[in-house]
Amino acid sequence: MNIFTVIWSIAHLSAATQLEFERPRPLLDGDGFCDPANDTISQLVLDALFDSSYNKNTVPTKYGSTTVTVEFVIQTIAQVSEITSSFTLDLLFRCTFSQIWHDPRLRFEHLTSCLQNLTLGYQMVERLWTPNTCFVNSKATAIHSSPTPNIFLMIYPNGTVWVNYRLQVQGPCDMNLELFPMDVQVCELVIESYSYNAAKVILNWRDWSPVFSIAKSKLADFTLYGIQWTKNSFEYAAGKWDQLTVSLSFSRAYGFYVLQMYIPTYASVLISFTSFWIDLKALPARITLGVSSLMALTFQYGNVAKSLPKVGYVKSIDVYMVITTGFIFLSMVEIAVVCWIDHRIARLKRKREAEKKKRRMEAISTSKQQQRRQNSSTSLCAYYGATSLTDARSVIIENEYEAARLNGGSSSSNGTQEGSNQESTPLVENGSLPKKKTSFFSNLRNTQHPMDPFAALAAFGFGLGGAHEDGHEEQPEWTGERIDSICRKLFPASFALINCIYWLYYLYQNHLAKEKALNALRNPF
Repeated sequence: MNIFTVIWSIAHLSAATQLEFERPRPLLDGDGFCDPANDTISQLVLDALFDSSYNKNTVPTKYGSTTVTVEFVIQTIAQVSEITSSFTLDLLFRCTFSQIWHDPRLRFEHLTSCLQNLTLGYQMVERLWTPNTCFVNSKATAIHSSPTPNIFLMIYPNGTVWVNYRLQVQGPCDMNLELFPMDVQVCELVIESYSYNAAKVILNWRDWSPVFSIAKSKLADFTLYGIQWTKNSFEYAAGKWDQLTVSLSFSRAYGFYVLQMYIPTYASVLISFTSFWIDLKALPARITLGVSSLMALTFQYGNVAKSLPKVGYVKSIDVYMVITTGFIFLSMVEIAVVCWIDHRIARLKRKREAEKKKRRMEAISTSKQQQRRQNSSTSLCAYYGATSLTDARSVIIENEYEAARLNGGSSSSNGTQEGSNQESTPLVENGSLPKKKTSFFSNLRNTQHPMDPFAALAAFGFGLGGAHEDGHEEQPEWTGERIDSICRKLFPASFALINCIYWLYYLYQNHLAKEKALNALRNPF
């Protein structure tokens, strides 16, 4: 029994001595061989950690779930595209891109105290268990290679693993262009573990500033306005998955569109307004000016529209184009209205001239008849020695009366007829006239058919041309000159007023969109 005990003790001591001899001396001794820069120590630790007992396909914790902490660092923002509704980022991920988790199987603090951590190359990632986190809504993702893949791996003595990927990610943007070009866009990236549900892997943001940008990113036409990060869960058929969401808010810099779209269209509209100062007779010039302005406006809008997606709702720039096109269209309608009014006035003028000519001809005919009548009356007056037709008629009546008195104070109708048919001879000898006379002007006023000199003047148009029967000249209420004069003031004033309303409304909507994003953001710029 004692012999057996002695033999067993010797064997045990020999085995312990052999094990002590085979164990690497730098891992135990505190002499000069304990150098963190000594690759031999790192290699011995790696050999001890990644032995045959390590299985990268199993979760580090046998019971419970593994917590993975995520950090999201934005290096640069390459572009934001409205056509593809996407954005491209150069991202620096730490802890789940940066992924940080605890794997107790990789503890090496009991092996050596010389190493504070193990910094390894990208090849070692293939030998590790990873949570397989990914961007589930990304359109394209690539690891930068310059020239080798940019993957950083560090293992701490307590088994904490830190993996960092430098990626280029193209993510989606839910574009809302109602306020374009004064819009605010929100783009999202969703991170989750593709292989493990929440029962195996729990994703969490880092406690302090989990998402930030190294420098304030600014594109040519967008500015990164703020960043928001949230955590939620999503139910799949295989269970519930943790999701980490990053929302990036971009505010469009609309200065480019002011220079390339708004100012040229303002010039086109104002040029179309100059047609109101062009003479009405220069109709081709006015039409050419309006059509040229409309074509220039359409060309400017086409340059902007081809860089935008085809959407079914009205954008801010569409409203502006309707306003400007409407003013140019109305300026051309004004040309048509002025032409129609001038044509109508000319037609009425021609009709009035025809009526005046007709009245002149009638007046001339009447004047000739009255002249012939006056000439015949003058001849009759000369025959009877009277100064007027009235005096001649008085002489004839007196002759008839005297003849009737000489015949016995009575006369028959036949006698009267015969006396009237007798050859008229002067009753007063020596050419003397009856004692009772009347003046020429008073007899002329008493005639039943006097010649009206004012009617004759009016008929010939001396000073009263185009007058109506009441003697007043008709003045058209609306003329082409008057309409042009009104439009010279109305169109620019209306255009300025509508533009003030347009800019005030959409700038206020842009302010509200920024305020809405700012209230929801945890890390605004």
